[in-house]
Amino acid sequence: MKPDTTTTVKKGNAIPWWGWLAWGLMVACGIVAFFVLPVRVPKVGPNGHHAGFSTPRYFVVAYEPALILAIMLLWQVFWRIDPKRRNYDRFWGTYRFIGGAVVVFIGLVYLWVLGRALHIIAYPTMRFAPTFVGLMFLAITNVLPRLQPNWWVGIRTPWTLSSDSTWVRTHRFGGHLGIPTAIVIIVLSWVLPPSPLLVLAVAGPVVLWAIVTVVASYFYAQSP
Repeated sequence: MKPDTTTTVKKGNAIPWWGWLAWGLMVACGIVAFFVLPVRVPKVGPNGHHAGFSTPRYFVVAYEPALILAIMLLWQVFWRIDPKRRNYDRFWGTYRFIGGAVVVFIGLVYLWVLGRALHIIAYPTMRFAPTFVGLMFLAITNVLPRLQPNWWVGIRTPWTLSSDSTWVRTHRFGGHLGIPTAIVIIVLSWVLPPSPLLVLAVAGPVVLWAIVTVVASYFYAQSP
């Protein structure tokens, strides 16, 4: 996948319109849910039973929209304070896509949380959350080769930040490796039993991918 080659880009909103739309829909759903949920929402454990404690409904409704809004606002700031901000002209579209993708997929997890709290979504569909994470990982790693050296987004190791060629080779490798990794996450989300093992379905492959790409960046830096 070739990097963006535009030399001058008029940069404005760092989150695409569909990212803001997704956030707006989340807020609207949260407002509706607030008036339907009980004052305290029982916590459901991985076995489908109550975990013995509950969470205030305002926290259930507001936490993720507030978190995503913070991410969206920071996304507007990151590129402006990056010492390598001139490089953003070369991958501005990719930077915006990643920001929007994070918003959309966290939004899907939020809707799943609301659905569980409202008993609209049944217990076995807890598999959806790690599936959404796998899809987000797939979408983001697919565009990794387009990223150019910067201090905020991508595989940032001492070797990728010290050498543009190492950056390019590492991100190409990480992008190619990320696709099967994401597929493994999605498959494990539906193969493993509904239990805390589902956390490993997400964390295990991602940690392994991170370790392999960091090691690869070291070896790329040692080779001509």
